[in-house]
Amino acid sequence: MTELLKISLPDGSVREMEPGSTPADVAAAIGPGLARAALAAKVNGEVRDLARPFDSDAELALITAKDEAEALELVRHDYAHVLAEAVQALWPGTQITFGPATEDGFYYDVKAPDSREPFSMDDLPAIEEKMREIIRADKPLVREVWSREALIARWEAEGEVFKAEWAKELPENEELTVYWSGTPNGTDSWLDMCRGPHLPSTGRLDPDAFKLMRVAGAYWRGDQRNAQLTRIYGTGWLNKKQLNAHLTRLEEAAKRDHRKLGREMDLFHLQEEAHGSVFWHPKGYRIWRELEAYMRRRMDAGGYREIKTPQVMDARQWEQSGHWGKYRENMFVIPDEVPNTEDEGPVISGEAEWMALKPMNCPAHVLVFKQGITSYRDLPIRLGEMGCCHRNEPHGALHGLMRVRQFTQ
Repeated sequence: MTELLKISLPDGSVREMEPGSTPADVAAAIGPGLARAALAAKVNGEVRDLARPFDSDAELALITAKDEAEALELVRHDYAHVLAEAVQALWPGTQITFGPATEDGFYYDVKAPDSREPFSMDDLPAIEEKMREIIRADKPLVREVWSREALIARWEAEGEVFKAEWAKELPENEELTVYWSGTPNGTDSWLDMCRGPHLPSTGRLDPDAFKLMRVAGAYWRGDQRNAQLTRIYGTGWLNKKQLNAHLTRLEEAAKRDHRKLGREMDLFHLQEEAHGSVFWHPKGYRIWRELEAYMRRRMDAGGYREIKTPQVMDARQWEQSGHWGKYRENMFVIPDEVPNTEDEGPVISGEAEWMALKPMNCPAHVLVFKQGITSYRDLPIRLGEMGCCHRNEPHGALHGLMRVRQFTQ
């Protein structure tokens, strides 16, 4: 006789279930209301699909909309997948990468077909409508485990360059899972590589509880040397009421946006000719100078001596500090013109002939420290600088005064 599985519930009760049973079966055994409300399951502390069978005896907690934080994580993840499916349905040939849930929504990075321009705000209404169509179709979301060879072959056959590259680099011992939207291998099915978990079907999403918000540029794997992608952002919620409340909060915040106030009060402005840098107007610069004066008073009170160090330093200094190897892509680098021995003009060669705008002050301060220390009795040495630093932040990450490329440290 087959031994039944013992499934322990949060209230202390234990359900005996047949081998091969799923959390969905437990929910149905408890009652039809819970079966309809359940979104996913927490099995021995791990969030799983409702349709994934138990491996053995387990502790089970069913996740419903009442578990808001976990429920939102699930629905936002699913909205991201529906977004990618919608884009590929509307524009065959679109390549997809990945799309996680975020603090208040989701995004997906995609590459438009070569036959069209990158996606823009003008495309969002059509994508939203297609997403609603997919949600209303209530397509089952089905998990499968695939072999590495089969998965790579699938992505390469479909021209999914990014997915194929990622699959090839996953650890050999990692279980590779995919999710079908629709009946596996069906005429209307769509496939994506994902660890999950997911809701039972697209119909568990509210078609009126999401909104696509904006698009931005992104790079494959966050590296600007790689292919440029389009990141489509959305916000997703459990119901329309939550969505409307969120949009209202955004509207109120926009009225107090520091970028808007900066223009209205004639303090500063930002413009395309200097991404990530600020044009300070007389009134705004007066505030800047007052802040500098305050900081100098605090430095004096703390026994700090103010110094000034170069903004541009040789690559060898950044190699020694460790920044060159780990931070170079976020630095502004420029070639240093070195006269050659034949007097035929400047040549540029080798790592030593590169200069970089400093992204932080500390390596330069170490050089000042090395010039003056003679004994441990000289310690402590307190140095401070209002140094102008530059960091090559991605264009899509820049945000007013909050995320910039030029700043004082």
